Amino acid sequence: MTITNHLTASNNVRPTLSACMIVKNEEKFLFQCLESIKNAVDEIIIVDTGSTDRTVEIAQSSGAKVYHHPWKNSFSEARNHSLSYASCDWVLQIDADEALEQADIPLLHKLLTDDSYNAIFVAIYSELPGGRSKHYYTRVFRRGKAHYAGIVHNQLIFEGKAFQSEIKFYHYGYNLSEQEMQNKYKRTGDLLRRQLAENPNNIFVITNLIRNYRNEYNFDKVIELGEKGLSLSASQTDFDSKNHRQRIYIDLVYAFVNTNQLDMAEETCSDAIKEHPDSLDILFVMGEILLKKEAFNDALHYFKKYLIIKDRETRQPSFNLSIVDSYYYEHRAYDNIGVCYEGLGLIKEAEMAYKKAIELNNKEPLYYSNLAQLYTAHNRLAEAENIVTIAIKLGITNDSLCLLRGKIQTIQKKPHEAIDTLKQLLQKNNKNMHAYISLINLLIQTNQLKEAEDALKAIMSSNPDHLGLKCLIERLKYKNGDKKSVIKFIHNMLESPPPNSSVYYYLGNLCIEIEEYNMAIELLERHLKNSPDDITVISNIAICYARLGKLESALIGFHAALKLDRTSSYVLQNITALNKRLENRIS
Repeated sequence: MTITNHLTASNNVRPTLSACMIVKNEEKFLFQCLESIKNAVDEIIIVDTGSTDRTVEIAQSSGAKVYHHPWKNSFSEARNHSLSYASCDWVLQIDADEALEQADIPLLHKLLTDDSYNAIFVAIYSELPGGRSKHYYTRVFRRGKAHYAGIVHNQLIFEGKAFQSEIKFYHYGYNLSEQEMQNKYKRTGDLLRRQLAENPNNIFVITNLIRNYRNEYNFDKVIELGEKGLSLSASQTDFDSKNHRQRIYIDLVYAFVNTNQLDMAEETCSDAIKEHPDSLDILFVMGEILLKKEAFNDALHYFKKYLIIKDRETRQPSFNLSIVDSYYYEHRAYDNIGVCYEGLGLIKEAEMAYKKAIELNNKEPLYYSNLAQLYTAHNRLAEAENIVTIAIKLGITNDSLCLLRGKIQTIQKKPHEAIDTLKQLLQKNNKNMHAYISLINLLIQTNQLKEAEDALKAIMSSNPDHLGLKCLIERLKYKNGDKKSVIKFIHNMLESPPPNSSVYYYLGNLCIEIEEYNMAIELLERHLKNSPDDITVISNIAICYARLGKLESALIGFHAALKLDRTSSYVLQNITALNKRLENRIS
């Protein structure tokens, strides 16, 4: 295959163009697709392989020529059959879940007038749950000069040269419900496994089956087949082997990440970067791996390089036969950069990065949440509440943002507003345990004990063994004057070895509530053995020492917390207050 990217003089009369499609139960997207091509083509050929919905009706009402053909478990067989009905000079192949960019129709017609090539690559942009990918594929070709091969993920085999264009197709078939996508992966996977059984070393099939396993979350299979694919020598692969290896690397890395093998993921990514130093996908995933490992400076390097390469690609698109999953991930890169800067204590830089992420994609709740949490951690509560309120007004909120808003209002000493926020959340999702616990705590704090009891009953019936809820019951007893019952509960819980350190966390905090500070210190220190970097628990222990009048020990505790987060306004405020108390004691 030879690719050219120049235009020769055009003919005065435009060659004719047939659209050829194969469909089955495509009523969801078909009308949109046909509307997008009706002014671009001279005839529309649709081969239906057994639809039971309104697909045929929609096709006929749009003026398409509809033919019926039995499904023979081969996309290529069906596509080649559709080509047999075409009568025009050129063929445009499009899927029902795609649409042609209207502004590109004049360019498409102009390209048909050139006799120096027989096929035209277009740029396909696929809508994904997290963004949009891009890849090039031959979707326009001279009739009689091309055919399809392969039972799934079929390839166009064409004679002569191809022209690389930036004509845009938009693909919507990857942004469906989870069940719809899993059904699609199952069908595709069965066909790929059949094809691989016939040709075990077909790198094209291996690459696509690996991606299918990744989409099915079968990461063990991704690793098994990915390592096989990368071990194939160049002589065993076709001329696209470099692009196939790039895709295998990316999927293999994601499988290692999702099976908590971060060192293997980083090692594999390093190998991939040696072969593909400017791959957007590999640069992005390397940044994510290093971020997970909290190697913030190294992660920043890769996210920033990703942005540099992407900016260059946007200004001057480069031809790439591999699918670029992270083509529109600039917003995610900036959000990750914000996390890196925050981890490095560079708060102003983190704030700017989070704002840039929101600017690039103002529909993602996570970016608002990260910025609001940054503000909250540094006692910029008005700004934190404002950013969450903006998200809620835009209608892009989720449970996490609502919980965060309730937390901010609680810190601001607005318990009644926080209660309203949490009640609104529970009206939408009455199974959110964190919301229930926060609400009940606030109801107890504001002495709305009857309402707290009612809320506890509502959630306890479906979660009778939840320790946090049991502690809330004891907290209510304490509020009603029954401290002995609470102490008995704590001792009973400690008689048998606790299953995990969270027991010490809950019981320790309950001890703080009932003003048993020595016992609280003992229990929370047990929790720290398994979670030594838990800044909240370290701070709570320091608070206990302060309430016992052991100010020097409290100060040591808060300084230990400060080493974990040197920008924590809560810790800094307590250190300042303790220093003043110590000065007053001396004077």
